[in-house]
Amino acid sequence: MDEGREEHARPGMTILLRATKYDGKDHWVQPFRVVSDDGTLLVTEYRARTPIHTSRGEFRSPYDSRVYFWRDRWYNVFRLSRPGCELALWYCNVTTPPRLAGCELSYVDLDLDVAVRPDGCVELLDADEFAVHRERYGYPQEMIRQAEEAAAQVAALARANGFPFSER
Repeated sequence: MDEGREEHARPGMTILLRATKYDGKDHWVQPFRVVSDDGTLLVTEYRARTPIHTSRGEFRSPYDSRVYFWRDRWYNVFRLSRPGCELALWYCNVTTPPRLAGCELSYVDLDLDVAVRPDGCVELLDADEFAVHRERYGYPQEMIRQAEEAAAQVAALARANGFPFSER
């Protein structure tokens, strides 16, 4: 790959998400099928019950997911629904901007999460975990600022019913 040139994922290909904690240890490893990739927004899908490898062991989500990864944002958005059912929840992870290298998408999970319910309720999650980890891992001040700003941005986007929250 040429230096400075972003890779694009092809629709239909499988990519592996590798989310780590700030110390580099794997936190979440999950396969996705690529729906589209315009170089800024990578849209993927995941089928319920496919194994996910987490720092706590294997997990099988009961949800089908459509996931939005922006290469220039400090969050991603999972649209979760039970197979054959309507939207159950939007789950937004605050992370470093993702990087795609070959068939692997990676980012650092920064603990903060935002849950958005179909009724419009928006809830900040895991602020306590963020506080503990920013001390334990020594998050730089700029990273703390970016994480807090990202949580506020995705919550505001959800409240405004902006994309992808407008896609019910």
